[in-house]
Amino acid sequence: MAKSKKLKAVKSLRELKNLAAVDERYANLLKAASENLGGGIGDDVEAAYQNLINNANETDEEGVVDEVNFCRDLV
Repeated sequence: MAKSKKLKAVKSLRELKNLAAVDERYANLLKAASENLGGGIGDDVEAAYQNLINNANETDEEGVVDEVNFCRDLV
């Protein structure tokens, strides 16, 4: 089976959430990025998104979005 194309980079957490609502690959990206940032939330997309928002509030959204885009190779 051929490896699928890398997901397009996202520009914001809101964009990621909107994409995750319609594309399972982005939902998986959201969860993977959340886990990478310390959120052990399993399959709960909403909890994963909230973890990313919490991280953005504690640091900045740009850094969290960079982490999300870094994780694109994981899905």
